Amino acid sequence: MEQIRTELYARMEAVQDEYAAQGWLPQRLSLNKGIARGLIELFAWGLWQLYQLLEQVHGQAVPLSASGDWLDIHAEQVGLARKEATRARGRILFTRAPGVSGVTEKPNLRIPAGRIVRTRPDGRGDVYRYVTLADAVLPAGSDTVEVEVRAEEYGAAANAAPGQVVELATPVPGVGAVTNRVGWLIEEGANAEPDAMLRTRYALAWREQAGVTAAAYAAAALSVPGVVGVYIADQHPRGEGTVDVIVQGAAGLPTEQLLEAVRVALAGRIRINHDVQVKAPTPVEVDVAMRIELLTGDPTATEQAARSWVEALFRGDRPDITGDVPGFGIGADVVRDRMAAGIVTLPGVKRIVWTAPTADVDIPPHGLASLRNLTITTAWAEEA
Repeated sequence: MEQIRTELYARMEAVQDEYAAQGWLPQRLSLNKGIARGLIELFAWGLWQLYQLLEQVHGQAVPLSASGDWLDIHAEQVGLARKEATRARGRILFTRAPGVSGVTEKPNLRIPAGRIVRTRPDGRGDVYRYVTLADAVLPAGSDTVEVEVRAEEYGAAANAAPGQVVELATPVPGVGAVTNRVGWLIEEGANAEPDAMLRTRYALAWREQAGVTAAAYAAAALSVPGVVGVYIADQHPRGEGTVDVIVQGAAGLPTEQLLEAVRVALAGRIRINHDVQVKAPTPVEVDVAMRIELLTGDPTATEQAARSWVEALFRGDRPDITGDVPGFGIGADVVRDRMAAGIVTLPGVKRIVWTAPTADVDIPPHGLASLRNLTITTAWAEEA
């Protein structure tokens, strides 16, 4: 704005005498005050607004730099639509309360639909709740039963790690504990598709039209809600003519339901003589252990925030936590500096002392880092 105003006043000052001499102006204009100054300021502001609009339109006119609704318009031109957010669905283990016998003489325990279980607050204080979808019965003679639930909230944040869903918000007589075991998810919750992913699919759509087979397979896989990453192993991984489509879900390793949805999406695009298999990545289990040294701050809050950060990186679809730092996707090495990036910036943190891993962990192209154990402790810097 200041540049436009300066250039405009400089131009008018330079031509005033000439215009007055030729009779185009009755007299020299006062550029410092009065009606003329006000009109000039309005014109300068309007010109600045025009330049702002042109800058925005120029960027949004190019699909690979467009965003939001503009990007949606470009995507529609190649038959794409932004994927909407979905809710997590899975099975929660209900356990009899101590003192309630599991022998057959005891009555069944009814678990009505609409009962709510939840996580404890995470590092940001967020709690995720899940609702039972149908009536269930904990049979006499059994101490546990799995009940299907759905998250109340949309998005990947509700893809709780095993052992995080531990509270029964609405009491069920005779039930003493709940938990989510390994492999509890039936259907991953997914975030609304971000601009970066839609741009990737836009580019793949054009490459598919050009006859690039790998692009066609990747485009089909990424079109499925819940898929956040794909790797096409097309160099005959199982012999001549074989192709493996490696899929990452919004919770990391994909559920069988997600893999089946990808198989359906691929069915009409498989080339003749291609033996295509849809697979989960090969999990590479990683132990993470660290001591965070503090100068100031709340040790408990720091530990919770650090835990949320590390877990989000391994889950790979939590931009609400990781921001511009990419998570550990398919084939992405576990780099300690990437884990440290969101911890050293926490208030009061001096440094991180690593116990595990002792160095960056290499991940094969078809692999996916999986967090096995996470141990975080804190200590005051002067005590370390």
